[in-house]
Amino acid sequence: MEFQHVHFSYVPGKEIIHDMNLVVEPGQKIAIVGPTGSGKTTIANLLMRFYDVDSGSISLDGKDIRDMSRQEVHSAFCMILQDSWMFEGSIRDNITFGIDVSDAKIMQACEAVGVDGFIRSLPDGLDTVISENNLLSAGQRQQINIIRAMVRNSPLLILDEATSAMDTYTEKKVQMSMDRMMESHTSFVIAHRLSTIEDADTILVIRNGDIVEKGTHSELLEKGGYYRELYDSQFDNCE
Repeated sequence: MEFQHVHFSYVPGKEIIHDMNLVVEPGQKIAIVGPTGSGKTTIANLLMRFYDVDSGSISLDGKDIRDMSRQEVHSAFCMILQDSWMFEGSIRDNITFGIDVSDAKIMQACEAVGVDGFIRSLPDGLDTVISENNLLSAGQRQQINIIRAMVRNSPLLILDEATSAMDTYTEKKVQMSMDRMMESHTSFVIAHRLSTIEDADTILVIRNGDIVEKGTHSELLEKGGYYRELYDSQFDNCE
């Protein structure tokens, strides 16, 4: 993917993204960090073409995404968001969401994120209906969301603190599965905890809609700039 001189505003005259330029190679893991309101989620919205840029362009495999249907753009991505969403229906339907996937493949993904035992313990298994009276925990909902991405296997991933609702043990297991998944995908990770993106190929540090720093974790720490400030502040708060 490529961003070329991208400018964007939700409200005319109040620009959020200023002249963004970025080239992303296939298979790279790109982390996007910055304070609240810096423009991290806006970049994800533009990638998915939830909004069109004001000027400049975003291209996928050399094609401006404005020349693609929104359905075509959406099919190229899987999003795993901090606030997972489910609809009233079976667990299977929430995972497959309109695509043809075998139960064997679904259960393989369930096993990868450690939820296969829970699914098998349900009287109706994958046919169990999720409703107001049959609620999953926040962590289980997020695991279903991750399984959905695994079985869909779109070439591009957008992750927004995908394991935030899980306990430490489950998070480690799921993170290992997601790391394996990201090895064969181009990934954009909106990071809140900087410890989760130390292995990113490129970290973009966003501040007030600008990329103020760009590099690997070690490069940015050595530089001693804004990323170092963000990193140190998180670990100071943990002490």
